[in-house]
Amino acid sequence: MRNWLVVLSLFAGLQSFAQNEILGTWYNDIKSSKIEIYEEKGLYYGRIIWLEDPANSDGSTPRVDEFNEDPALTKRQLMNLVILKELKWNSSEKEWQEGTIYDPNNGKTYECYCLLQEDGTLYFKGYVLGITWLGRSTVWTRA
Repeated sequence: MRNWLVVLSLFAGLQSFAQNEILGTWYNDIKSSKIEIYEEKGLYYGRIIWLEDPANSDGSTPRVDEFNEDPALTKRQLMNLVILKELKWNSSEKEWQEGTIYDPNNGKTYECYCLLQEDGTLYFKGYVLGITWLGRSTVWTRA
C-alpha cells in the first residue's frame, strides 16, 4: 500500500510539472512583445510585459489598445494588458484549452488552445465560432 502511495505521489507531481511548463516569459511570433504566462486558481493567463515599440508613433505617449472593438477600451495601455485568459490544462490531450487570446493588432478576441512542442516552442491556435479551422496559428518562443 505504501509503495502505491509513493507511485501516485510521483505521478501527481509529474502531472503538475507538465501543466506548469507553460509558465514563464515568451516572445510572440515576431518578437515584438514578451508575454508573461502565469497561473491563477488553476487557470492560465498571459500579460504583455515588454514591447519592442512601447510608445506611439509620436514617441510621447505609451501605446494603447487603439484597435479594440469596444470604444471604451481603446485608451487602455498595451503594457501589462492581459491578452491570454482562462486556459485550462487538459492532461489527456496534453494541451491548454478553452481559453481566449486577444490580438491587439486587430482588436479581436479568439477562442484558443495551445500546446508545448518538442522543440520547446508554444503553438497557439486561435479560432472563432468553436471551429478550429476558422482561425490562425502562431508559435511563441521562450524569452
